[in-house]
Amino acid sequence: MTRQVDHLQGADEAIRVLTAILEREGSDAAAQAAKAIIEACTAWLAREHGPDEARRILRITGAAQGEE
Repeated sequence: MTRQVDHLQGADEAIRVLTAILEREGSDAAAQAAKAIIEACTAWLAREHGPDEARRILRITGAAQGEE
């Protein structure tokens, strides 16, 4: 349980950072920051778990956006 809570805290922190950027610099800056976070996460996933896992996560993210 602790491990999952740690993961959720990381997501909450990312949302807080993006919200602060949104309030301080506007939506374009927040969107650019979100893209940078996604790129960094994808690069890390590719390095730690291989490019197939990184592509799988990007597909999931794209599918979730299509549903909204």
